[in-house]
Amino acid sequence: MKVEVDLDEDVVNALKVHSDLLEMPLETVCKFILEEYSRNKGGYIFYGTAPKGGKIVLIQWPYITGQIILSAEELEKLAR
Repeated sequence: MKVEVDLDEDVVNALKVHSDLLEMPLETVCKFILEEYSRNKGGYIFYGTAPKGGKIVLIQWPYITGQIILSAEELEKLAR
C-alpha cells in the first residue's frame, strides 16, 4: 500500500544521509524504518489528552534491532 507523508526538512536531510550511504531511494529507507518499527516487539504509541483540547503522543521505539538482508537481485530492483 502506498502512503504519502510530508516530513520536515531536517528529518528528510537526516534520512537522506542514510539513503546516500546505502545507495537506496529515500522512500525505501523510510519504508524499512517504519516496517521494522511495526514488526519488532517493544514499540508502542501512547496517547492521551493535553490541556485546552490538545493531544499528547508518546512514541516508544522497540528494544531490539531490526535486520533486513537484501539479495543482489533485490538491490538491483532498488537501484536509483
